Amino acid sequence: MRFWPQKRWKKIVLTTLLVTLAVLVGLFGCLEYSVYHETETETQVLNASGEKTALVIYHPGLTDFAKNITYTYAEGLAANGWRIEIVTASPKAPTDISKYSLLVLNWAIYDFNPAPTITNHIHRIGNLNGIDTVIITIGGGLDPFTASNGMNKIVQEANGTVVQSLTMFRSQRNFELLQEEASKLSP
Repeated sequence: MRFWPQKRWKKIVLTTLLVTLAVLVGLFGCLEYSVYHETETETQVLNASGEKTALVIYHPGLTDFAKNITYTYAEGLAANGWRIEIVTASPKAPTDISKYSLLVLNWAIYDFNPAPTITNHIHRIGNLNGIDTVIITIGGGLDPFTASNGMNKIVQEANGTVVQSLTMFRSQRNFELLQEEASKLSP
């Protein structure tokens, strides 16, 4: 029994299938790496003279939408008197959260679950010591409530207190809502 066919049309079909499979596997691998890769950034500070400090950790995702959501929410907190430290979820992000009064977690949903970059960082922190936590989930249009519910559970199991759980859809782009929700949290 031979693997490679003798007839020309069968060779073309088999070659096309093998090339398509190789391209799809490569594309899937690249996408998985891009989505779950921990991107290291320097901590940025907004409103350095704020009354209390909030740590904002986000996963940048494939587009700048997660970053835009993160900074919109952070600017709302800063306008309300918070000192904000923003960083991506990575080994470089702070794990000693004792100086923070608020923790904000933000990520885009790619497979209906909390982003591994965010959950890995929560595990690096360990005990959240009851810190007030805001969860911002970004969905592409599908209902990602299993992801935000999963993150609520992870935060609670790490001894954090969820004070806000927001879901933003790419199709809505309601940045005013983010700033309104941020203004509800006083330092």
